[in-house]
Amino acid sequence: MPRKLHLILAVLFLAAFSGALAAAPLKISDSVPNFELIDQDGNKLSFDKLRGKGVIVSFLFTRCPYPDKCPMIGKKLTDLAKLIEKTGEKQNLRVVAITLDPAYDRPEVLKAYTQGFDKKQKGWSFLTGSEDQIAQVAGAFGVTYWKEDGIVEHNMRTAFIDPEGRLRILKSGSTWLAGEFAAEIKAIMGSK
Repeated sequence: MPRKLHLILAVLFLAAFSGALAAAPLKISDSVPNFELIDQDGNKLSFDKLRGKGVIVSFLFTRCPYPDKCPMIGKKLTDLAKLIEKTGEKQNLRVVAITLDPAYDRPEVLKAYTQGFDKKQKGWSFLTGSEDQIAQVAGAFGVTYWKEDGIVEHNMRTAFIDPEGRLRILKSGSTWLAGEFAAEIKAIMGSK
């Protein structure tokens, strides 16, 4: 355990001085800055193009070996999208999953990964970019990550951004319930 703690502290120290953690994470009601990444089809997607819709954002990577982390988030995002569809808000919502392993998760890898998701789920984007771009976006949402023994270790964040581009919900971990999250999103979308 001490080795792991030292490694985490070293990564955080180096990241702070390299600028990866220079900006403070967003707080609830903050406007989310524009970012531009590459989707699973190789197309550029900027956050500004998503304004006007609610956006669910989460972070994962395709080779995650922990069933209670990235695969669990993928399942919960699918469940959440199905519940949102029942509320009639599907056309006003996008789901965005951002990789934490951009060196491996190139567009073609993300495209293959999407095959494991329900084909009826339209409006989903799986995004990648440069190491610096991913670090900047992840840091904005309070996501920290590092490689240990070849595996990306990370904390977990899932966010909801309202149609005006403000961070409205930020969930930690994978224990959140899709039904509760859907009700929170519906309340926000209904109040716009």
